[in-house]
Amino acid sequence: MDTLLASPQPLSAAPPALLAGIRLLATDIDDTMTHAGVLTPAVVAAVARLVAAGIEVLPVSGRSAGEVLGLARYLPGVRRAIAENGATLLRPDNPPLALRATPDRVRLREAAAALSRDLAAPLVEAADAFCRVGDLAFERGGRADGELQGLHTPAAKLGVFLLWSSVHLHLSLAAPDKGAAVLELAAVDGIAGGAIATIGDSPNDAGLWVPGRFALPVGTAAVMRQRAVLPHLPQWVVGEGALGWVELAEALLAARK
Repeated sequence: MDTLLASPQPLSAAPPALLAGIRLLATDIDDTMTHAGVLTPAVVAAVARLVAAGIEVLPVSGRSAGEVLGLARYLPGVRRAIAENGATLLRPDNPPLALRATPDRVRLREAAAALSRDLAAPLVEAADAFCRVGDLAFERGGRADGELQGLHTPAAKLGVFLLWSSVHLHLSLAAPDKGAAVLELAAVDGIAGGAIATIGDSPNDAGLWVPGRFALPVGTAAVMRQRAVLPHLPQWVVGEGALGWVELAEALLAARK
């Protein structure tokens, strides 16, 4: 864990000049933008206001390429999104673009079966496998963070990377990194990390909080309950879920006035 960031500070303490310099908001979706699995009207309206103010909203999810493509099409002003924890770029009316090598699904399923042998209940592949491009996802199945953390070493011995969100457990052959994918896409538009805000809530969002990458790394209140299993902590923290997301959006908008 990053000892220098052991205590995220409330977003209300962030310097207004820092907020005013943001040009892009890279955001997780599940339990960050959503409340009880739903995008609320307040969040959708805030997305539109951010885009109108000149701040790009870039969804960055562990969800499948198919699901995230649909989201990118219908969220107001969103022109691209990243799926599968940094593996896939989605743009409406364009085919998915792999940002990592296509995985060996047979090998990933074999690894899941090997991990399952020591579990009380086997890993169950998520139903969205048919529309995934860059990884495989498995149902979290109510497993606690500590249990999932305990699978890291066995997974590494099998030659696979394991991480999880509030919804799924993910296996991949290349190290998942949402933050690296965000930097790669932002660079195409000449946007440096110093003009990017990020927000997430789970271990699969840790790449959004790597120190020195982004100007404004933010976590929802959920990160405070997961500190023991997060390799990186955000510098700033907001409220729970969608309410916290709107809090960040309002702070960015207020700084533009």
